[in-house]
Amino acid sequence: MLWSKKYLVIVFTAALAGCGFEPIYGTANQQNIKSELAAVQISPIKDRIGQQLRNHLLNQINPKGRSVAPRYVLSVTLTESKQELAVQKLELATRANLNFIANFSLSPVEGVRSSLLTGQVRITTSYNILSSDFGTLMAERDARRRAVREMSLDITNRIAAHVQNTGAG
Repeated sequence: MLWSKKYLVIVFTAALAGCGFEPIYGTANQQNIKSELAAVQISPIKDRIGQQLRNHLLNQINPKGRSVAPRYVLSVTLTESKQELAVQKLELATRANLNFIANFSLSPVEGVRSSLLTGQVRITTSYNILSSDFGTLMAERDARRRAVREMSLDITNRIAAHVQNTGAG
């Protein structure tokens, strides 16, 4: 029985190695993907939450801040809405959702009108509405921070996957 489990693990490992699976941030093309990501110029995003998203994207896409001639332009539009939930008998909400939708487009610098990659990221974060206004404000601020971080990771991963799949670099 023990021998058969070892045999299955070996067969599974061999099958996985032969299927063409490659991690995005593996060692084979890691330098090419990093150099392609560093060549992405991120357009300004409207409002304070947009500035925070842009800053997170800059840190994700080009963490070393190397100055590289831009080959791509990333444009993002961000919308936010709030929905109050969990209403008490006194008609006071005790929980709220923040809904974010980020539409993004990656285009070459030369032809901004032609998109290489477009997508949409939807994130919903929740927070408690407390009796303290300051506590509620901080909880809402934290929910926004979490959403921005998740959106930036999602967008960065999609761009990295696109760069890897198209063989750029």
